[in-house]
Amino acid sequence: MQTEVFYQDQPVGTLQWTTDAFGARVTLDCAIPNSGSDILRCYAGRGAHTLRIGLPEPVDGRLWLERHLSRETLRVAGYLKTPPEHFYLAVYPEEKGVLLPGEPSENRRLNPALDGPQTGDAVLDALLANSEVQAEAAGDTIVLRCCFSPDKPFALAPAFVLCTVESGYAVLRWTKNDAAAEAASSVD
Repeated sequence: MQTEVFYQDQPVGTLQWTTDAFGARVTLDCAIPNSGSDILRCYAGRGAHTLRIGLPEPVDGRLWLERHLSRETLRVAGYLKTPPEHFYLAVYPEEKGVLLPGEPSENRRLNPALDGPQTGDAVLDALLANSEVQAEAAGDTIVLRCCFSPDKPFALAPAFVLCTVESGYAVLRWTKNDAAAEAASSVD
């Protein structure tokens, strides 16, 4: 299926959505909208949910993105049998609700950059802001997670030495207490 991609309710290009045995291949080609210095991402939507497709890159004066979405990603997002109805570029997803891979809740709005738990660490908070890492508060610990496959890059890679792998997810348990500073101050 080929469809239009919108930015601020104006068509700016096209997106090709091709379903295959492993999921869907997505190819985006559009003009670079005048968004100031904002970084635009491509989102797909149908009904009350939005799925982040990815971050297009500028190539020869246009925005380009090609990626493959796995069957599991499509299943979790509700797009395994029916593709999304609309595609758009935005800094953040629409306020309808955001469904990320691994988030089964149908009514939960998740935008870590705006209202999710923050770690206080610049690198980890930047990973949360890109919407590929999910965070959940558990007492004074924040549990960060993202999809993990041993043969593919994953969003928590900058902190891989702190991660464990659990049921197909890279998981990082972050305690806000600065243990390193505390340990350094106790050394005589």
